[in-house]
Amino acid sequence: MLTFGLLASALAQSSLLSMENDAGQWVMPNGNYAAWNYSPLDQINAYNVNQLQVKWTLQLGVTDSLEAEPLVVGNTMYILTPKPNTLYALDLSRDGYVKWAFKPDMPGLKQATACCGAQSRGLAYADGNLIFSTLDGQLFSVNADTGQPNWKVQTADLSITETTPGQDLVVDNHVIVGVEGGERGVRGYVAAYDLQTGKLQWKYYSTGPNADMGITSDFKPFYPGDKVQNPGTSTWYGDSWKHGGGTVWGWMSYSPKLDMFYYGTGNCGPWNPDYRRDPTTAPGLSKYTNKYCSSVLARNASNGHLIWAYQATPQDQWDFDQVDNPFLINLNVNGKQVYALVKSDRNGYFYAWNAATGELLYQPKKYTPVTWSDHVDMTTGEPVMNKDALVYTGQKTGEICPFINGNNWFNDSYNPKTGLVYFNSYNRCNSGFTGAKGTWTPGGHYVLIDFGDSVTGPGGYLGAMQAWNPNTGTRVWSVQSQNYQNRHPLMSTGGNLIFSGTDQGYFQAVNATNGQTIWKFRTGSGFRNSPVSFIGPDGKQYIAVITSEAPSNPAVGDKTAPDDATRYARPGTTLYVFGLP
Repeated sequence: MLTFGLLASALAQSSLLSMENDAGQWVMPNGNYAAWNYSPLDQINAYNVNQLQVKWTLQLGVTDSLEAEPLVVGNTMYILTPKPNTLYALDLSRDGYVKWAFKPDMPGLKQATACCGAQSRGLAYADGNLIFSTLDGQLFSVNADTGQPNWKVQTADLSITETTPGQDLVVDNHVIVGVEGGERGVRGYVAAYDLQTGKLQWKYYSTGPNADMGITSDFKPFYPGDKVQNPGTSTWYGDSWKHGGGTVWGWMSYSPKLDMFYYGTGNCGPWNPDYRRDPTTAPGLSKYTNKYCSSVLARNASNGHLIWAYQATPQDQWDFDQVDNPFLINLNVNGKQVYALVKSDRNGYFYAWNAATGELLYQPKKYTPVTWSDHVDMTTGEPVMNKDALVYTGQKTGEICPFINGNNWFNDSYNPKTGLVYFNSYNRCNSGFTGAKGTWTPGGHYVLIDFGDSVTGPGGYLGAMQAWNPNTGTRVWSVQSQNYQNRHPLMSTGGNLIFSGTDQGYFQAVNATNGQTIWKFRTGSGFRNSPVSFIGPDGKQYIAVITSEAPSNPAVGDKTAPDDATRYARPGTTLYVFGLP
């Protein structure tokens, strides 16, 4: 007999699974549990998209970059702004009439020092309620009809500047939350809270003793380098794991079939690896791999136990966080059907794993210039490092490609109709890193790297929109951008389209078959937000996107070119809703 708690859990799970299959709604970040960021809708398609026009707009009153996708549930759109976080409910039957707005009290806002801005990316829906984290570490449940709060709980420790800008994932009766702070020596973790009450259910770290990490007899990693005793401590020098990073602020996915959720961990802390390995035997790559920062982790969604882990960048010293969409896709690899986890990594490689075991399905391929590693050894699963890329205190490395990321957290997309994965990549290198000396202090900057200069990578282009076949791990097409990096989220649709923004303030539709731009509209601002698609109350398909930019003041002089990207990097936030005539 089901208890009330289990019954509520089952109903919430059943409801979300049903709702994610309703193409007219957009009920969770990236559209579905598999993290595809794809809409099956095809009323708007490659043949008529050139007729697309603005239907209505709404100024959101925030002069900052907005990175959380809107949600569409029934005839209501929900939007979460960056700090100070405000949650809006918009009536789609009245062109975005504001039904209600909820502005939570954020007493810890002054202590909420996030790495790279005031972002909030996680807005979730379940069982008639909206779930979201504020940047200062509060987790809220709010009634979706009225905007009245049900409960709140403090999840992050502000005394060491943990913040919560990432996705909140609802699975059954769990709200799964991670923290950011890898540049300040925060020790990363994921924690689950009760959907009905906010009570903590479990909490497991990326580093540390087995009990802290949720490593039990359920942990069955595929590669021998992970089959070591106490991987979260034995692969770290001394107690460096206590401030080792591995924070969790990127996208997550969930497999109902396996009852497992997947996510990536952030960079190792500090960046200078001399503080995480024995300096007398450095680099010590076979021993001091520093598990599990810069890794992909698969956990049981019910109890949080670690099932498998794969460290894409052992002893990471270049800031290769694992934050991209972890797609769950049924692949045909060498004639065999495999349920797979697929992603383009910040470290420059395109990966596919068996989602149940963590085994690589084929040789990871470089999608952008990579100099820190030569290739991935398929026997060990580990990258073969290039010695002149390794960081040491007081010693400058060779040129590092990619510099920080070849692809970042910006939403990627998988389109089941074309069978392709789409993402924007960057061709940026660094003239050399030099390890610096320092000590950890609570909340203090803990990177310990002197950067060289950022330079354009080989080929002279700055960025590229790419399409990859995940069955074979091969590039199908790539459209390079010579004058801008194009660091923006994208979404694909059943109408054979990709929607994304550009650095020049254009919102564009691209042919998903060949990458050709076939429609664009000048919005006059930047894009840190993925488009979404939905069916309005009138039965017609719409595309919504929020243009935004952080409160910077780039220099625009008399001689600045009219199409220079700095002319469109203006603070402000506007929701645009597009439709056909």
